[in-house]
Amino acid sequence: MALTSIIQVLKINELRKGNKNGRDWAMQDAECMLLNDAGELEQVGVLPLPKDMMGDAAPKPGIYVGSFALRAGMQDRKIGAVLTALTPYPAKPAAKAAQ
Repeated sequence: MALTSIIQVLKINELRKGNKNGRDWAMQDAECMLLNDAGELEQVGVLPLPKDMMGDAAPKPGIYVGSFALRAGMQDRKIGAVLTALTPYPAKPAAKAAQ
């Protein structure tokens, strides 16, 4: 079962790379707003991007439905939500003009 949230991506931060103890690593995150079902701001924060969404595959600023799964961290084994997919949020249909 996937958890979902409405997320507005404001900015994609630079891709950071390095090597620690002989192991290469890469990290990239997005500055985001979490929105409620009415589209109102709930929180602002940084969302780590999964490897398949880094670099050229990083999402563009916009509103998305974010899907999350629970996984244990590799270093601390703490269970937390990780982003698994971003789907463009469906735009509300424009109101028809009075005729």
